[in-house]
Amino acid sequence: MEKVFLWFESFLSGVLPLTFLVVCGVLFTVKTRWWQFKNLFTALKFSLFLKRNNKGEISSFSAVCNSLAATVGTGNIAGVAAAISLGGAGSVFWMWVFALLSMVIKGAEITLAVATKEGENGGPLVYLKKVFKGKFSSVLTVFAFVGVAASFCVGNITQVNASVQSLTQNFYLKFVMGLVFCVVTAVVISGGAKKITSFTSAVLPFMAILYIVFCLGVIIKNYANLDAVFTQILKGAFSPKSATGGALGSVLNCVITGAKKGIFSNEAGIGTTGISHSWAVDANPKTQGLFGIFEVFVDTIVICTLTALTILSSGVIIDYSKVASSGLVVQSLATLYGKHSAAALCVMLCLFAISSIIGWAAYGIVFAKYLWGKKGAKIYVAAYPLFCVAGAVINVSMAFRLAEFFSGIMLCINLFAVLVLSNIVVKILKGEENEAKNRKNTKFFKTR
Repeated sequence: MEKVFLWFESFLSGVLPLTFLVVCGVLFTVKTRWWQFKNLFTALKFSLFLKRNNKGEISSFSAVCNSLAATVGTGNIAGVAAAISLGGAGSVFWMWVFALLSMVIKGAEITLAVATKEGENGGPLVYLKKVFKGKFSSVLTVFAFVGVAASFCVGNITQVNASVQSLTQNFYLKFVMGLVFCVVTAVVISGGAKKITSFTSAVLPFMAILYIVFCLGVIIKNYANLDAVFTQILKGAFSPKSATGGALGSVLNCVITGAKKGIFSNEAGIGTTGISHSWAVDANPKTQGLFGIFEVFVDTIVICTLTALTILSSGVIIDYSKVASSGLVVQSLATLYGKHSAAALCVMLCLFAISSIIGWAAYGIVFAKYLWGKKGAKIYVAAYPLFCVAGAVINVSMAFRLAEFFSGIMLCINLFAVLVLSNIVVKILKGEENEAKNRKNTKFFKTR
């Protein structure tokens, strides 16, 4: 019975979601004529030159920050360390491959969320209604319920645990840190969507830049090792056994590990990012999809890659026999920053964690309101911060497994709907590409 359960878990959290991701990614890439590659530079320029939100409004800048805040979390640090220890350096290569597919998928779901927006409401719960009708409408309830559960696991418990475990094993100190997370979360999410997006808009740029600078310091110091690192990544992608000294020997394990950690990090395909983007008062389905490229690029291609290069170039010993976590990153940073690296990483992990906790709270509120109405949403707002305390003190190995399991279910349901509505998405994305060609001759950037 246990073997059946483990197979079922592996199927719903690994094989089936990855199949959906590959099929959907390849389909949209081909049907949009390599949209994510042709528009990469435009997306980066468009996103980086966005204006900040006006007071009292949720703009595209706020939406991007909240979406990135929910995705850029401890998975970019502890998750990458785990991927390398479980799948070898080659898992980084497959993380890149799936990120390229994830760009068009995230662009598609954002575009669909904005295009199908009903009043102030948008996101997967809106466009899922167009696919799952009649006797299949219960799928929306399942999706929303799993979304609530995922917010507790993906966005809360695992985030707090990864940051707290990097600092101490003392129960009382962990409890105090959990209370701090609890209070900050409660104060922010009680203010609703506007306060949440204002918080993430302020925290996200600072924390991302801080972490990037720290990683670049180690990478620059060990630049002479980069040739060997990239060789190890490419060699390990197709021959893990030779790259890890025989400790890891399955290419399939390498692929699945890299893909799962990448999906867990950038959250492409599960639909939540469309909720943030549908809030933007200046959202335009013909241009909003570009943020999908930008978000995956920043999350996976930039931050996850910097984590991987920091670990691999530093020369620290990797024990492929057990799952690594943020401790491996601490050791890597210590090669340059010494004994202060643990404290510095703890600060960065706490910032990463609180941003994800707040970002996911916004999604959980939407799902709770759909399931139980305004009263249910208020109960959720009251209960959600308390899970920060639980995440700080309990053993969360099961929570990490549940996080991947819930993410897998959401991805399968969401991408099925996106595939069914693919003609709408492709038509809009092609129109977006045509608009991008003329963007330099307009006042587009000045008006955003």
